[in-house]
Amino acid sequence: MKHATFTLAAGLLLTGVALSEDLPPGVLLLSRVKHHIKEELQHLPDISCLETVQRDYQPAKGKMRPLDTVRLEVLTNGHQELFASPGGRKFSEQHPITYAGSGMLATGLFGVYLNSILVTGNVSNNYKGEEQIGGRRLARFDYRLPLMWSGQTIQTEEGSGKVGLHGSYWADPRTYDVLRLELNADDFPPTLPVTEATTNINYARIRLSDNLAVLLPVSAELRMVKYSGEIMHNRVTFTHYREFGAESTINFSADSGEQTPRFGAASIDDTLRPLPGGLRIAVKLRSRISSDMAVGTLIDGVVAGNVAAKKGTVLIAAGSPVRGRIRRLERNTDPFPYFIVALEFTEVELQGIRHRFYADVLEIESAPGVEQTLSSLDKTEVWNLENGGRRVKQTKETLWLPDLPGVAVFFWRGGKLDLPQGFRTVWKTRPLAP
Repeated sequence: MKHATFTLAAGLLLTGVALSEDLPPGVLLLSRVKHHIKEELQHLPDISCLETVQRDYQPAKGKMRPLDTVRLEVLTNGHQELFASPGGRKFSEQHPITYAGSGMLATGLFGVYLNSILVTGNVSNNYKGEEQIGGRRLARFDYRLPLMWSGQTIQTEEGSGKVGLHGSYWADPRTYDVLRLELNADDFPPTLPVTEATTNINYARIRLSDNLAVLLPVSAELRMVKYSGEIMHNRVTFTHYREFGAESTINFSADSGEQTPRFGAASIDDTLRPLPGGLRIAVKLRSRISSDMAVGTLIDGVVAGNVAAKKGTVLIAAGSPVRGRIRRLERNTDPFPYFIVALEFTEVELQGIRHRFYADVLEIESAPGVEQTLSSLDKTEVWNLENGGRRVKQTKETLWLPDLPGVAVFFWRGGKLDLPQGFRTVWKTRPLAP
């Protein structure tokens, strides 16, 4: 799925003006949300992250099955996106589908959609009141972006075409952050053999340093249905966010006269060094995690024991600092109170040198309240009409959470989260591409 350049006229922005009390509900809030998102996109620094795409495919008259998992390094300023293989030393402006060869991959998830719907004009908005989303009260707006103004193009092997967009977005009425955006394509042209194309993006404020927190996507979901009956479904997650280091520079200017962007002199970001693959690292939390903390809050840990290299020498000493952030902290009440918690570790420091923490979690400590899966029993009464009796039928539902590189994700059973210092996880480092 590719995106053309958006050249929409700027819309009306209400700021600092005496507003009539007779304005429809949500008008002032919408104005503040638009202004806030415009400021966010204008001041978004150059950032990089790891994008993980789990792809499913359903052939015509077949069943949905896993296709593959694609991982890409992304570098963006919110307006342009560049891609590389994980650990690759050069980024490219080529569409990410070139790394996968086939199937469906999307761009524009970092800022293009927010810009086109909330910053530029020609979008109709309808305030729908507040809704409970992920344990938070969020204001919902429905929108429509007509075909002639959308700038949205979908390309497939069988054909391509420009489409319109409609959907909803949810904003925090206190901070004005947009935390969820849903997009549905419409007005499909005859040249595009697609009957459905939807995209859902979840955002959170990610703290990149003590002094910098920015609004960024944390997950997305895409679905496309073709005339043939084929269905493609992608689940996208973004981890290992960091500001692109001052030691490396990038020129996003279209006037540079070059076909590829320039990353310093050698197109290399050396701000974080890699670790060898296959290392087993135990990490203990130094931060205490509670239910009143925000997603994106920075957390600290330490290496719990010496990590030896193949020749027996100590590669990572016990006590080496590990850093990361709270990636997910979602409160749920149905069918009983519980939290979904995700702790993301992004770097480990060895003798003053920062190394990238790119690893799979092997073990999560069996602490009180911590569970890897959640199961609930649903009881249903079944009546026997012949003798007037009844019996109770029980069905069991099990919830589980997907694994992500560098992320420990688990359930916390209960209405109050209190994860103590010393909570232990064990990891195995992944090798990065040369």
